[in-house]
Amino acid sequence: MNTEQHDADAYGQELARISQHQHEATAARFTVFQALAAVGVPPEQADGIVSQLEAGAVAGAHTWISKSSAPHGSDQRYEDGWFEGVRAVSSDLLRIADTTAAQRGRATSSALLLAHLRQSASPAPKTPTQDPAPAGEEVGR
Repeated sequence: MNTEQHDADAYGQELARISQHQHEATAARFTVFQALAAVGVPPEQADGIVSQLEAGAVAGAHTWISKSSAPHGSDQRYEDGWFEGVRAVSSDLLRIADTTAAQRGRATSSALLLAHLRQSASPAPKTPTQDPAPAGEEVGR
């Protein structure tokens, strides 16, 4: 296996893991919105709570990245490049945290989706039907 193929395989595995985390986060977010709604938290407040939690998680990643350093013994050019990359990633993470903190409307969307799913899962009410009149007979006579 050549290096390019190995890198592509490793990247594909990373994407699969990220996709799994995103799927699990969506399910968890939905569960949190349901739980908050069940105890009477209004959708606007639920949005604020969840958005702040998610922004805090991104801020934690920002802190972790910002505290990283180039491998010990690296030459100055490598360290300069390392810190330039760290600053770029940190700036992106800050922007993502700010955007995440400002997100609203997901609790209402989740509540509407839940109502729709519950409605779809319940059997449709059966309407009574009249037996059709035998051929040749008129109804109402």
